[in-house]
Parts: sequence; structure tokens; C-alpha cells
Amino acid sequence: YISRPIKEALLRKIVFNLYQTGYLKRNKYIIDIGCWIADNALVWAKLINEDSRVYAIDPSNENLIFGKKLAELNNINNIEWIEAVCSDSNGDSLEYNGKIDHAKFYETKKLTNKSLKSNKLDDLVNKRDINNIGLLHLDVEGFEFKVLKGSKEIVDQSRPVIIFEQHISKYDVYEIINYLKNKNYKIYMINEVLRGSMPDCRNFIAFDNDRKTIIKNQKKENDRDNGIYNACLGSELIEVD
Repeated sequence: YISRPIKEALLRKIVFNLYQTGYLKRNKYIIDIGCWIADNALVWAKLINEDSRVYAIDPSNENLIFGKKLAELNNINNIEWIEAVCSDSNGDSLEYNGKIDHAKFYETKKLTNKSLKSNKLDDLVNKRDINNIGLLHLDVEGFEFKVLKGSKEIVDQSRPVIIFEQHISKYDVYEIINYLKNKNYKIYMINEVLRGSMPDCRNFIAFDNDRKTIIKNQKKENDRDNGIYNACLGSELIEVD
């Protein structure tokens, strides 16, 4: 956990700046699905109002217990912890590979001791909060498209900033990009090598195309000193056609 701040430094910088400029509103809620050990949920909970909320969602009870303990130690009280796995429909049987604390899920017709029932994010999040989501962050090991499709009401009603991770050599990232473009989003790749991850792992961020987004090119002279390693030449956010 100690090393996490340097693993997605540019992503954290961008989110912080979006709150500093007021683009992301502090009275809006956050969904962090695939929250793992709450490395983002805890930090982002401090960026929003105390009476706002972070929904930290993960299939591993062990991960959630760890996150809750850190929240208690840091007096963070605006996180709602949810043990669940999400997809584009409710009640599907999902089996996982590896350990539940960092698992990849796939659909299965038979129930085993490694099977869980799926949830739509629209139904998992309290209905009264669906139109009050400012940021939606997905890191669900290849299940991002299915989770997005199960978040239709949240996306259509709240128009949140959406961050999602993809292994661009393994998955068809344009499946998500085209889906979001059809919902009038503009998508960017975050120009950052994710240290400790596979070389093809990238974060993407999507903005409501009807809102004016000011993308500033920041000076990069000190990026390495701050743990940021660019994936390619260009600005911090590279628009995806």
C-alpha cells in the first residue's frame, strides 16, 4: 500500500486538478468499483464534502475490511463499503480465476465454490443517488464494458466523468470507446505508463461532450521526480478518435 501513490501518479494528479478547478463538484458522489484496497477511494473521499459519499465496491470482503480499517485510522467517514461483483444484468453466475482479492471474472452456467451472482450497478447504488454521481471509476479486470452497460441510468442521468482501465493489447478498447461516444462522451487516454502493471495497461478518461472541458498541457520537466512516466510523446491527455 505504501508504494501505491507512485503507481498511478498522473491519474491522481488529473483527478485532483479536476476538483481544484471545480469541474468535478465536491457535492457529487463517487463510485469506485473494483476499489481493491481503497487506495483511490480513501484519497477521493477527502476531496469531496463530508456529507457526500464514495461507493467503494469490491467482491473481496478482505479488501473491504482493510479499506475500512484505514478509513477508521484516518477519520474518513463518508465511504459506503459494498461487497459485490457487477455486470450488465442481475443474477448471472460469474466464476473467477485466481484469488478473490484481485480476480478476473467470466460467465459460467455451473455453480462452484468460486461463483458469485452479478449485480447491475444501477440497482446496487441507492436509487436516490443515481443522478448525483460526479465520478465513476472502473477497474474490474476486463469486465469494464459489461459494468458500464449495467450503469446506463447512472451515465444517462448523472453524466459523470468516467475513468476506466484497459489492457490495450488484450481487450477491444473501442468496444467501450464507441459505446461512450454514442452517449456523447469525449474519450482520452491518460499518457502514463502504469508502473507495476503489464506494459499494455492504460487508463482512459471520458468527459460529457456537452460540457466545456479545458485540457491544459502541464510542464513535464519534473514528472519523473513525481513518479510520472509518459507512455508516448504528447500532452497528459491524448484524445482517442
